[in-house]
Amino acid sequence: MTSKETDELIKWDREHLVHPMFPIGQNIGRIISKGKGVIFQDTEGNEYIDGLSQLVCLNLGYGRTEIIEAMKAQIDQLPYFHQFFGVSNTTTIKCAQKLAELTPEGLDHFYFTSGGSESIEVALRFARLYWHNKGTSKYKIISLYDSYHGITFGALSAVGLGKGFFSKGVHPLVPGFLHIPSYNCYHCAFGKEYPGCDMQCAQFLAYTIEREDPETVAAFIAEPVQGTGGMIAPPPEFWPMVRKICTDHNVLLITDEVMTGFCRTGKMFAVQNWGVKPDLMAMAKGITSAYFPFGGVAFNDQVYETLKDTAIQGYTYTGQPTGAAAAIKAMEIYVKEKVAENAASVGKHVLDRLNSEFKSLPFVGNITGLGLMIGIEIVADKATRKPFDPTVDIATKIPAEALKGGLSLRAIPAAVAAGDSVQFCPPLVITVEEADKALDILYPVLANLG
Repeated sequence: MTSKETDELIKWDREHLVHPMFPIGQNIGRIISKGKGVIFQDTEGNEYIDGLSQLVCLNLGYGRTEIIEAMKAQIDQLPYFHQFFGVSNTTTIKCAQKLAELTPEGLDHFYFTSGGSESIEVALRFARLYWHNKGTSKYKIISLYDSYHGITFGALSAVGLGKGFFSKGVHPLVPGFLHIPSYNCYHCAFGKEYPGCDMQCAQFLAYTIEREDPETVAAFIAEPVQGTGGMIAPPPEFWPMVRKICTDHNVLLITDEVMTGFCRTGKMFAVQNWGVKPDLMAMAKGITSAYFPFGGVAFNDQVYETLKDTAIQGYTYTGQPTGAAAAIKAMEIYVKEKVAENAASVGKHVLDRLNSEFKSLPFVGNITGLGLMIGIEIVADKATRKPFDPTVDIATKIPAEALKGGLSLRAIPAAVAAGDSVQFCPPLVITVEEADKALDILYPVLANLG
């Protein structure tokens, strides 16, 4: 494509398309044309390492012809069929059967959706409907500050990230949602240091349930590793304690595996890092490696039996067979190519390099993550952990400089999260050599801040 053609597309884009999370009427002045493996290319022929898997969803990278061929075959046979009124199709059933082989034991009932926000909506709806069917008045949903669950109204009501950023101008949100401090040890809300903290972040969940009255609390929802809020990995005790607290207080546990699921943290699902089984588990993104909009909610026998014979509202694309075909093939690849193991080993290598080479840089504060879900917090002062002044716009500056070197990644500003966070979450098929190349690009960018 010529430069003139690119400029014309950029101009038309600015005048007619609205981009999420970007001022209307603007774009970055770059058009992406193709990709292969962990590399994508723009219309000018410039190549970039995808350091974020797009929106932490392109887990298997670009150009997976197996998924494409599976989708083509399904479109030829049956491109679409609804699941309403008890109707089903062979591919969607087979997708559920395959998924049941991979989800934690007992989570073998499924409701399919078109993506993450829908999956969260369904999980929240099921939680309230569950307690309604049991004849109780339990309706409150507890989630974490610094969490992100989506932008539909129920999901947005559970979001604790953003200090109002995501909900600005659209209040009031759905009633009955509460937030408690997250497991971010670098910014402990209780002013304590791990491990001598008695896990007060987890204990505070029990306190809140008791304070609100367990007879009013329906569920607790959280990301196993906080994603958009900084790729924050929890202390190892957190999730086992939370599971016990929810069980002891008769509260449903919902885990948001939309970002963490399908090998991102070095396990098929992140909760498997701690041997925890939620009651409901939302998923999307990696289920098709983003090759088709698809998602779902897995839930256990207890929830299934309570909801059984209840008519559930649905979406037009619930159980879409083309998406189901893409998911089946993606799941086969995750297992056959041992993608979780690669994410674990390459992720360890990246974290080792970050801690040995990057941690000493004057503006690198915290380094955290699990598998290939990694966050680097940037601070103006390491002693106080104070972020840069917002006028410096670190969250824009760092990705822009990295992009010049051929690395695409994301940074979330302290105005939205607990701190300025650079996020490295490449496709899970990345090699050590490719990861090292990405880190070699990023190092001088972080070294020359200030």
